[in-house]
Amino acid sequence: MKEDLRVVKTRRNIKSEMMELLQKKPVEKITVTELASQAFINKGTFYHHYSDIYDLYHELVSDFIENTIGSLDYYEEFFTEPERFLQKFLCDFRVNDIKKTFPFYTEGTHSLFLPYYVTEVLLNRLMSVNYVENTIENRVKVQCCITAMTATKSHFDEAYNNIIVKVVSKMIRSTFE
Repeated sequence: MKEDLRVVKTRRNIKSEMMELLQKKPVEKITVTELASQAFINKGTFYHHYSDIYDLYHELVSDFIENTIGSLDYYEEFFTEPERFLQKFLCDFRVNDIKKTFPFYTEGTHSLFLPYYVTEVLLNRLMSVNYVENTIENRVKVQCCITAMTATKSHFDEAYNNIIVKVVSKMIRSTFE
């Protein structure tokens, strides 16, 4: 069933106006009242779609990550050529690039734990290639490997990418061989 066009337009409008506000101030300073006024909706309409400003903000960042990761075309290499996958992924998906491309991502009180969001989206994408059976056990295995990469990457700068690739690719190979 198709989603109601009014709902699509309203959500698009709310997101667009939120992006406008985020260009002017951090998410912590934006209120539902202010956003509703700028979007020409009432607060009830906002709350019909989102639980609060941070729910909307998290959706914006998640959409951005989904679109970024969604454009990748080498998921199967995670299982077949993990070194190559990791090299490409670490090159294509840099935290600093995300912060430049999505400048509204802030490290404030309500910031997102970026590796968590990357892990969730990447897990779903990797399982969708159907290289391994989509079982809870395999999801846990894939998530552990992804978490090893994303969490480790968040602690070390790019100078250590080769070490991360070496260690995590060994982990992936031993997990799925």
